[in-house]
Parts: sequence; structure tokens; C-alpha cells
Amino acid sequence: MRRSVVLLLAAAALVAGCSGTKSGTASTAPSSAPAESSGSAGAAPKVSNPLNTTAIDSDACAALSAAKLAELGYGEGEKRTTSRGPGCSLFAQDDRLNQVEVSSVTDASDGLEAVYAKRADDAYFEETQVSGYPAVYAEAIDGRPNGKCGLFVGVSDQRVVYILVQYDNGAGASAPCPVALKVGEAMIETLKEG
Repeated sequence: MRRSVVLLLAAAALVAGCSGTKSGTASTAPSSAPAESSGSAGAAPKVSNPLNTTAIDSDACAALSAAKLAELGYGEGEKRTTSRGPGCSLFAQDDRLNQVEVSSVTDASDGLEAVYAKRADDAYFEETQVSGYPAVYAEAIDGRPNGKCGLFVGVSDQRVVYILVQYDNGAGASAPCPVALKVGEAMIETLKEG
């Protein structure tokens, strides 16, 4: 009996000490979009120059100006509503199988803190910056080899913009995260212009 307990405790310690990687097929839903923070307070970097998000809090398609859409090769965005807040679908002009979803996450008021609080649930979590703003590449399922990449950009301490790239063709299909970065940079420039 004692040996069984010792073996059980050893197995539990081994499982707890392992950090696994999840694999599978990514969904189109922002599965690791922020929810209310439940711990790890203070983990996310602060946003030193918060941006005004009034326009995108009601219309996520306002995240990229017409000039930026044309520069990146996207048509006019298609508004949609998500469980997290307003969303916008952007389709590549030359291939509608290449798309980007932009969402202003209005269902949580703690910005990147909510993303950091869920990091243990993510298959990948890579801190970065987008034009000087704190950001995280993260998703519950790692679809990057299949043209899918999630990027959360902190535009204020209370607001995150979520960018999900879903590319089936071209360079973005094998390297989707650089596409997300370019969209994020264009979004920051648009918000700065007001």
C-alpha cells in the first residue's frame, strides 16, 4: 500500500513538472482571447502610451485605414460581432482564402493581464512588441504550421486588440505570424492618426 502511494506521488510530480506542447488544428474562433483575469496580477507589461480605442470599440473595421488596407492588399473589411466584442474580417484582394480577423476585445477590462493569466492554457505564448506596444503571440492550439497565428496587442492597460491570421496560400501560409505583425503595425498607425 505504501509503495503504491509513493509511486502515485512520484508519477504526479513527474506530470506536474513536465511542460507539454499541444498540437492539433486551430479553429477560427479566438480560443485564447482574454477572459477576466483570475490571477498572476502584474505579469503583463504596462502600456506607456495608451491609444484611444473609441472608434474600434464599436467598429473593429476602423482598426485599419483605407490606405493601410490597400497597402497590405486587403479589401474593405466585413463587420461582424463576436462573443468578445466587435470584429472585422479582412480578405486578401487576390485570394479570399487568405484572411485576417481583427477584434477589439471589449468583454474584459484588464487588457493583456487577461492574456497572461491564461498563458498556461496556450500551446504557444511568445512575448513581442508591435510598434513599441506590448504584445503576445498566443493560441490554445498551435496552428502556425497550417497558416494560423494569433496576436494580442495591448493598446492600453484596459484594452487588447486580437489579430488572427488564417492563410491557406502564399508565404503567409507557412509564416502567418509576420502577417499578424504587419496588420498590428498598420492598426497602431491607424489608431495613432485618430
